[in-house]
Amino acid sequence: MTDQSFAHKSAEPSVFALQAKNLSKFYDDGNTRIDVLREVSLDIRRGELVAVIGASGSGKSTLLHALGLLDLPTSGTVCVAGQPSEGLSESARSRLRNRELGFVYQFHHLLPEFTALDNVAMPLIVRRDSRGDSRAAAAKFLDLVGLSARTTHYPGQLSGGERQRVALARALVTQPACVLADEPTGNLDRHTAHQMFKLLKQVNEESRTAFLIVTHDPELAALADRRLFMDAGRLVHAP
Repeated sequence: MTDQSFAHKSAEPSVFALQAKNLSKFYDDGNTRIDVLREVSLDIRRGELVAVIGASGSGKSTLLHALGLLDLPTSGTVCVAGQPSEGLSESARSRLRNRELGFVYQFHHLLPEFTALDNVAMPLIVRRDSRGDSRAAAAKFLDLVGLSARTTHYPGQLSGGERQRVALARALVTQPACVLADEPTGNLDRHTAHQMFKLLKQVNEESRTAFLIVTHDPELAALADRRLFMDAGRLVHAP
């Protein structure tokens, strides 16, 4: 973690997959102000795997939503793959998010009426890539996560671990600068979670895609290049 400004880094924007500067988020109902994020700054380099650890309510998921351009901070700036998001219209934020960020959640959020192949292809189809090209890319990333034999299966025909692998392939198919993962193994049994841990690290090393993973699991956090600790909305330790 560093205090350097975006302006200083602009000469080499491609080095950084994701940056945040002084992110704050609070809610005010007129009587009580709740500070969820407090002046959070961090830099994530391309190819880096970073884990964010903290108790429930410490602000981890709020941070992930702000970094993922899913929610606007009260103040502060997010920079994705060298491009500041401040001042962008909602449609421009959406395009930047779709192009440079991938998401994996505790629950897979796959579309049950589509095959694994079409679920993975969906982000490319949404941005109007051809269906043929989208499916070819989806097949490549399903192979990367070890599911080349399951492309025609529907989510209901897959195990929990396989569904999360499909979700990971979907997050990677746009070849984003960074994948944001919120408790990606939280809904898996211990054995399957361990397999998912190994896969995340393998994909990170092979694709050089940055990962920011929010987790309660110390085993998953131990795989990270860096571990960041959140307490009451602040990043308090970055070994």
